[in-house]
Amino acid sequence: MSSQRPDSVRRTSAAASSEVGRAARGGALTLVGTASSAAFGFAFSLLLARLWGASDAGVVLQAIALFTIALSLARLGMDTTAVWLLPRLRSRAPEQVPGAIGFLLTCAAAAGALLAASWWGVRGLWPDGAPVVAVVDAISWTLPLAALTAVGLACTRAFGGIVAFNVIDNLTTPILRPVLLVAGHLLGVGVAGAALGWAVPTVLATGAVTLVLHRSTTRLRRGLAPGVVPLRWPARDLRTQIARYSLPRTFASAMEQSIIWIDVVLVGVIAGSAAAGVYGSAARFVAAGVIVATAVRIVVAPRFSALLGEGRTDEVASLYAVTARWILLFGAPVYLTLAVFAPTVLSWLGDDFASGATAMVILCLGSVVVLAAGNVQALLLMSGRSGLGAINKAIVLVVNVVGNLLLVPIWGIEAAAAVWAASMLLDTVLASVQVGRATGIVLAWGSVIRVGLAVAVCVAGPGLVIAHQWGQGTVPLLTGIALGGVLLLGYAVVDRRLLHLDQLATLTKR
Repeated sequence: MSSQRPDSVRRTSAAASSEVGRAARGGALTLVGTASSAAFGFAFSLLLARLWGASDAGVVLQAIALFTIALSLARLGMDTTAVWLLPRLRSRAPEQVPGAIGFLLTCAAAAGALLAASWWGVRGLWPDGAPVVAVVDAISWTLPLAALTAVGLACTRAFGGIVAFNVIDNLTTPILRPVLLVAGHLLGVGVAGAALGWAVPTVLATGAVTLVLHRSTTRLRRGLAPGVVPLRWPARDLRTQIARYSLPRTFASAMEQSIIWIDVVLVGVIAGSAAAGVYGSAARFVAAGVIVATAVRIVVAPRFSALLGEGRTDEVASLYAVTARWILLFGAPVYLTLAVFAPTVLSWLGDDFASGATAMVILCLGSVVVLAAGNVQALLLMSGRSGLGAINKAIVLVVNVVGNLLLVPIWGIEAAAAVWAASMLLDTVLASVQVGRATGIVLAWGSVIRVGLAVAVCVAGPGLVIAHQWGQGTVPLLTGIALGGVLLLGYAVVDRRLLHLDQLATLTKR
């Protein structure tokens, strides 16, 4: 028997390797940008807590939570629609791309304006004198521009470029937020001014996004075949296609952001602004661990869509499996380190935040489990099953809200953390099952568990020993990071074939 593989198998393997390499190149750049965004986001949270205290920080975080949930509605699912639709249009009917982009942006801006106006009709639902109302009043006008920016950035990703996304969303906006926060404090502004320091940079990004998209569409028009006229507005069948995909995604996105943020609002309503400040700050620390998954998702989601549209599921499966291992390898250490040294990290915010340590540990451990599934949510959406995603989010949101209402009055912010972790796990399980049924792609859990155990031994093991022997503190934390990093590097070298680190090595040489 010949030992040579059939030509079709070799071609599939080579194509899959090419996709992994492309993900490595784009993912590394986006990882740097996302890490920078997380770092400056941490700086914003740290400064907010130190300069305004737990109670006022809780008010600002509740306002940000309400704004973020409203923004998820204002986008109308057009950001995800852009990532799903535009790569397919570029290969099949490029003349329709400019009109599709115009339609996506118009819908998002109009929805943002409508929601911003609607706030003034519902603000009376809050108790008289509630400080969070005044803060939302101050930032509500930025909502339509924030929606326009979010969808515009998604369109730039759909063009295959990630530089604009990283420069605008991962660098410029996060850098301006702590700068404006400090400036506001020096000028003596209150909590409303602090919230504006968070909201205004997104508005400033609108002009940059508009310029980038104008250049991209101009290049697209010049590349059209002679005689082909670009459409300024999509035809009815394309608008219908956009609506069918985006409407379920609108509800799913709103519920997704509600799952992430509603617990901060509910903790504030049930336990007070100070508790919301402690819990919200702990949750913002934990958000740093998702930078790897976010970076990879930004790169691979358009590729998922394009490859699935061409029926190349083997390449999608390979890309999904390899990137899931990367996400766990580089993301889980952040969560495990935060879990071991939670008291140290929260002490940086001030003495008022020490009570959030247990909640942070719960959030971190729950996040590691969710991280192990890789970008399964992106794969579900890029397969065209936005309706299933919406159903999942509805179920999970109900579980989250009911759990918080029942348990937070009894066990406080620790209950909020446990409910969030359970909700995210449920969402991941539902998506994994649906992806398997819809596409036939099932994650190889054996390899993922192998990577997860290795990361736990290399990072959590030394950290626990150091914390037990030396106690908490910045020096033990840095020592644990250094030792864990060396051990993790050794594991990566030993298991480089499973991890496909040859792709990352090629990228490093470049």
